[in-house]
Amino acid sequence: MSPIVRGLSQFSILEKLTDSARQEIALNVHRRSFRAGEVIVLAGDLCRAVYLVVEGSVRVQRLSPEGREYVLHALGPGQCFNLVSALDGGRNLATVSALTDTVTFVVPIDVFHQMARDHPEVAHALLKHLAGRVRLLSDAVEDLALHTVRTRLARCLLSDKNGDPLPAQHWTQGELAAHIGTVRDVVGRTLRTFSREGLIQRERGRVVITDLAGLRREALREQQPRYTRHASL
Repeated sequence: MSPIVRGLSQFSILEKLTDSARQEIALNVHRRSFRAGEVIVLAGDLCRAVYLVVEGSVRVQRLSPEGREYVLHALGPGQCFNLVSALDGGRNLATVSALTDTVTFVVPIDVFHQMARDHPEVAHALLKHLAGRVRLLSDAVEDLALHTVRTRLARCLLSDKNGDPLPAQHWTQGELAAHIGTVRDVVGRTLRTFSREGLIQRERGRVVITDLAGLRREALREQQPRYTRHASL
């Protein structure tokens, strides 16, 4: 069994396929590597392929005309991108760049369409995958519309809804701003406020959480929606 055939089995949209079906698909899939920082697809360009991340990680982001960026997703091994553009025939919705040295499987768009037509289990997996993405984007819209930068930053400094700290890593203020939909200066001011309040400590460009319970409270502070439902509605 070829490395590509074995590698295809790690992706949820293909895991229900038989080995023979994956072998057939693998004939038209090629492996491509990208250096950290390299742009893989550019928003607005014609969609030519679906990409499956084999090794490394990538960042999916949108840029405003003024150059402000917002990170939609960070994806790692076993995940894929460019599905929506491939399915609807439109242009790339977002710019995707390699966060680390990254290896991908590239599935040309015509091969991807044929795969979805010939294998109902792939089409079903695609629907489930896209539904999950819609939920994530819905949560992102809620964060931007209903929550302050203070709450969004507290959530960003915590890895998930359980409030566990992010793994130790170096994040610039610009990267934090891109993840929560604001600008670098606002992130800097909020980090200084968190530091004065004893929630965090800043050490050599890193953020260390010193009051985990307090930061969790900040992350959950605005859980209640900012509207009142009237009985007449």
